[in-house]
Amino acid sequence: MPSSPQSHLPTEIIVQIISYVSADNRDRQKTLHACCLVSHQWYSAAVAYLYERPLVNTGIAFQRFTETISPPLGARKNKLNLGSFVHRLNLSHLVHHSSNSLTARLLGRVKGNLEVFAAPSLTFTISSLPALSKCLNLRNLDLSLVHDPIPFPALKQAISKHKKLTTLRLPQSTILTEPESARIPWPPSLQRLQISGRFNPLLIPTFSWPPALTSLALKNCSDLSVTNLGSLLSSPQLGSTLRRLTISGANRGVQPESINAIPAFLPNLTFLSVPGDMVDESFFDIICHMFPPLALTVLEFGLPCADLQLNFSTKSLVNALKTGLTNVREVGFANELVTDQLATEHDEIDDVLRQLEEHRVSQSGSGTQDEAQIGVYLLP
Repeated sequence: MPSSPQSHLPTEIIVQIISYVSADNRDRQKTLHACCLVSHQWYSAAVAYLYERPLVNTGIAFQRFTETISPPLGARKNKLNLGSFVHRLNLSHLVHHSSNSLTARLLGRVKGNLEVFAAPSLTFTISSLPALSKCLNLRNLDLSLVHDPIPFPALKQAISKHKKLTTLRLPQSTILTEPESARIPWPPSLQRLQISGRFNPLLIPTFSWPPALTSLALKNCSDLSVTNLGSLLSSPQLGSTLRRLTISGANRGVQPESINAIPAFLPNLTFLSVPGDMVDESFFDIICHMFPPLALTVLEFGLPCADLQLNFSTKSLVNALKTGLTNVREVGFANELVTDQLATEHDEIDDVLRQLEEHRVSQSGSGTQDEAQIGVYLLP
């Protein structure tokens, strides 16, 4: 019996199928690999999608990936430059699976189109900086898990020409106030910065922040006492440009007095997330007496530093919403802080937020585009 002739699909149709498959994150890697094995035509259409954001969260997957992207000397090499297809590379799940030289070499192989990079904890070192400096298409750089001390001036020099970089998370060992770093320019488009490590409170008020900075996160800082946090927040530049501030529960030295300083220094914030257990009644007392009201539209009580409880009453929050927080539309609570009593009082907070929105609508004649964005929500 004669075999049926093979059907031929136009390449445009195959690319359409591949792009649809690529959007499904459940079995994306496995399915795209299967597509590459269908034929030469399917391989040509699917290979770029396969390597665009490789899943390398295990040692075996990482080994196979590196042997393909950066084969050992003398090994057979692919005619295609597979590293040029990589746009997102997340190595944050890896610990002992790489080496300093391999991480640096791998960065060198994928530098052409790499846009998002999350570094591994142990094998990203100062030796990786020359390769990192050539990844000029980076938009998001996450070094937050890096343990090896990297001099801040050297890191800043390596990324100073990254014109597309908008988000940066610094290593845990960062020391921000090394004087020589002030002469090195920040990436011009850097908007979101996460600080870890430590800084000198005597020098931080004159610290040169990224000129386009609008969002700042503090996580794994060694000392966020009243003095240190006050020195950081007192920067005139931050008071002018900063719109989002997140203080994680994973910081040392945070006190309620530290949180109380935020409204005075940064009245133009539109988003504020702080450890829920570090907010007490005095925070709302201060806010109730502020005029004009703060610009805040979102207020989050995040994961706690120490105690799994809130140290303020719903009544205090509601009073503040009616006075110094009249622009707030959303209030978030970490799941760990939600007690049975607070759960029953959510409706009261919701009602106040919706009343405030109705008042804004009556004053301006226009409301928010999505009413679902008004009210209380839980943080994952």
